[in-house]
Amino acid sequence: MLSNLTKLALTRPVTVTMVFIATVLMGLVSSRLLPLEMFPGMEVPLIMVEVPYQGASPQEVERNITSVLEESLATLSDVKSMESRSEENGAFIEMEFAWGQSVASKTVEARERLDSVRHLLPDDVERVLLRKLSTSDMPIYTLRISSERDLSGAFDLLDKQLKRPLERLAGVSQVTLYGVEKDRIEVRIDAERLAASGLSAPELSTRLNQENFVISGGTLRAAPILWQVSPKGEYRSIDEIRELVLKPGLKLDDIADVNFTQPEKIDGRLLNRSYAIGLDIFKESGANLVEVADRVTALIEQTKANPQFDGIDLFAMDDQADGVKSSLKDLTSAGLVGAALSFGVLFLFLRNVPMTLVIVVSVPISIAITLAAMYFMNYSLNILSMMGLLLAIGMLIDNSVVVTESVLQAIESGEYPDTKSAILAGVDKVALAVMAGTMTTIIVFLPNIFGVKVQLTMFLEHVAMAICISLLASLLLAKTLLPLLLSKLKSIVLKHPPKPSVRYPKLLTKALDWPKVTGLIAILILASTAFPLTQVGQANDDDDQSRLYLRYHLEGQQQVEVSKAMVERMEEYLYANQNELGIDSVYSYYSAENVTSTLLMKEQLPTDIETIKQTIRDNMPSLPNANPEFGWGNNNSGMRVHLFGRSTTELMKLSEQVVPLMNRVDGLEDVRSEVGMGQQEMVVKFDRDLLSRLNIPLSEAAQSLATAVRGQNLRSFRHDPSGEVQIYLGWHRHWRESLDQLKQLPIARNDDKLYTLEMLADLTVQPRLEEIDHYNRRTAITIGGNIEDRPMDEVRGDLEAILDQINWPAGYEYSFSGGFSQREDEEKIMMTNMLLAMAMIYIVMAALFESLLLPTAVISSIVFSITGVYWTFLLLGMDMSIMGMIGILILMGVVVNNGIVLVDQINQRQSDIEQLKHDIVTAAQTRLRPVLMTVATTVLGLVPLALNDTRLAGGGPSYTPMAITIIGGLLFSTMTSLFLVPYCYYLLAKMRHFFSQKAARRKAWTDAKLPSWL
Repeated sequence: MLSNLTKLALTRPVTVTMVFIATVLMGLVSSRLLPLEMFPGMEVPLIMVEVPYQGASPQEVERNITSVLEESLATLSDVKSMESRSEENGAFIEMEFAWGQSVASKTVEARERLDSVRHLLPDDVERVLLRKLSTSDMPIYTLRISSERDLSGAFDLLDKQLKRPLERLAGVSQVTLYGVEKDRIEVRIDAERLAASGLSAPELSTRLNQENFVISGGTLRAAPILWQVSPKGEYRSIDEIRELVLKPGLKLDDIADVNFTQPEKIDGRLLNRSYAIGLDIFKESGANLVEVADRVTALIEQTKANPQFDGIDLFAMDDQADGVKSSLKDLTSAGLVGAALSFGVLFLFLRNVPMTLVIVVSVPISIAITLAAMYFMNYSLNILSMMGLLLAIGMLIDNSVVVTESVLQAIESGEYPDTKSAILAGVDKVALAVMAGTMTTIIVFLPNIFGVKVQLTMFLEHVAMAICISLLASLLLAKTLLPLLLSKLKSIVLKHPPKPSVRYPKLLTKALDWPKVTGLIAILILASTAFPLTQVGQANDDDDQSRLYLRYHLEGQQQVEVSKAMVERMEEYLYANQNELGIDSVYSYYSAENVTSTLLMKEQLPTDIETIKQTIRDNMPSLPNANPEFGWGNNNSGMRVHLFGRSTTELMKLSEQVVPLMNRVDGLEDVRSEVGMGQQEMVVKFDRDLLSRLNIPLSEAAQSLATAVRGQNLRSFRHDPSGEVQIYLGWHRHWRESLDQLKQLPIARNDDKLYTLEMLADLTVQPRLEEIDHYNRRTAITIGGNIEDRPMDEVRGDLEAILDQINWPAGYEYSFSGGFSQREDEEKIMMTNMLLAMAMIYIVMAALFESLLLPTAVISSIVFSITGVYWTFLLLGMDMSIMGMIGILILMGVVVNNGIVLVDQINQRQSDIEQLKHDIVTAAQTRLRPVLMTVATTVLGLVPLALNDTRLAGGGPSYTPMAITIIGGLLFSTMTSLFLVPYCYYLLAKMRHFFSQKAARRKAWTDAKLPSWL
């Protein structure tokens, strides 16, 4: 079939040319139509449940909400892990599933479980939120708005002049504005006047809601007219609310102040030491990321020119398009440099410009075909598919080089009557070998595409698809367009053919003549792998140097103003040393319970990032009630140790023992427990007997207290020109500004006597937990930290030694997670996939050679390539990372190509055992030049990635370890395979001959000794 393709190309040149021109045009069009994204659109296997519940203790939330929901959600199938957090703001549950699961169907199942227990939750739980994540749900543009002037009242300006125009842009799906609130209507109750009126707070709340309604009254039929009846009782003005009659002679205005006002601030943001507001922009699914971001940027620039925005700074904190464009620029420049180097080395070998161009033209055409195929397969062009295209560039001309070299040898042999016959013979001679080489490169990715799914393999699928499609395209080109173009050249014979190597045949002959010495050298080389394996550590790919995250770890809940003062003091130090620390700007978020600062670093740092972090640790100001430390990243990064047990209090005591021990481990920084006892709780115990004698329901007294402290949202006001406005009911703020004041809070009036909170209840203050965590429904505490300047596996070993020495109480234990867990899972999957890939490579070669023995000769090149990888890493002082392991996976499919073609050529000679050695040397010599050419083009295509610190998405993991892996392994494997593949083939062939001879002699003996009838 393959030879038929070549014959078709030579007999129908116009047709074949038009087909490829059409595919190139489709590729060019597809390059414009393909969605350009940061990451491929995929569902993250996480489902999050959030139950907002303000003002309750963590114990109450755990008992009444978290445990109820966990018990119901535990019946879901395929849940990998379930984590929950109970705190004063509500309950948060996160369920993780295996990658590849249908998150949409799991979300429906989870919603059914939640609905089935909704009636078991407290009555004042308003919402149970269920969320799922997707890479397409990430904001593409994060804007921070800051100014020296007060922006607290700038909601209308930002909403009308910025948010709404952004929402109207093509490709924008949603714009979220936060950090500035819309004015609301506050109904502030005067406690004394309310008590004097005889109304209770719950009665007032119910009455206000009853007076603000819209219902459907049905239809009135009076033939021939049909009327819709709509009873309406909505508030139409703020004065109407003030004039609401509560009972004869009593209006709302008599007992409360009703005004438009700003909601009370519960958090804030600072950018460059000025108050900041946040704005997130999301794009529509399938929209081109760069085009949408460009439209957003253009509108922001127009907004900056608006006189109303004078003195307001619009700062793009995150722009995904910048990462994509940076990655695209880096990859394009690296690809162009690599292609130029490959072209140069090909020309040095061939000394023929037309022939070199014929070979190199396969690269752009293959990429065009790949883009067209990706478009029709509904793939997007993202940083991962671009990474696959870049890795493929150096391999795309391998098939063309092999075919061209075979055609040259056929023409130079003079055995064929014309050029066309020589081309057909040359292509046919290497057809199966070229196909097998391409299949082995592709086949290494099949376990990642169809095997067990983890985050790494899900992302690798998009890298693999780009590589596989482009390699298949290059194979098609080598069988069709390349022979066609070669046939159109005036002369295919090289004007200055290189002289055949003299040293290589001599050295190879000696290696075959001295099999024991050669075998000993091979064993020693292989055994030497043990040394770099023990010396090369495990590196962490999460080494983003573009920003640092500083977490303040507040001791207890603080007032927002106190949190802001902490941030201002920290930023004063950071900006005083801005140049020495390499800081470009600082963005901070603060609230009563959480404070973080994000340090955006300059591109050129004055020193390495670890030194900067240590300098900040040593010199940062000491803050009361806070312990600032660098953050641990997300749940899958840094170091996490879970402590499990029955009691959170006991776990905290254990953590107090564990944290100091962990701080002694070298390479472990910022160790801290995530749960503390810094919070305090006021317990209010009402006197039930007294309330009963006064005929005051306990729930009414508690509701009055809750309204005074927490307040209550009522039905919204819908007739404001700016849109819907929230109505808030609460008491004047001074009642919750001190304990003494709160004790005097009027609760009820009975027989002209006013009863205060102090008279009806006992108030006691006691410490309480900040939060209660569960991991897989078990009470847990998480201790985390950062791993710096030391391999992760060594840190884990030291931690295990320390933790195993602790005398754990019965029912209490620990486990690792975070970066430890993720890396362990990824390494197991990668090792399994590598073994599967090697087995599949063997199967392909066994089918090609029709032998179970000879593929072993080629497999040896894979083993020695891994030796070369680890020696390269040791000599360069590098640690192995996940990017390096991806490089090994790709390397496994690449290094066998040359061995396949060499063994195939030896097999085609069908030599007898006496002539075998000579034929092996001859075949190896004829393959020397194409081997060096393909290796040189592949290596030089990756040199720019190895030398430049090109990173995934501009700030992610570096491509350098992957490029170094392929270069080092391929060079070392080439040097050894030029001798060891022929050597192994020779030994295996002799072994096969020996056993076949022995079997023949045994058969002859049995035929001679046994009677014929047997």
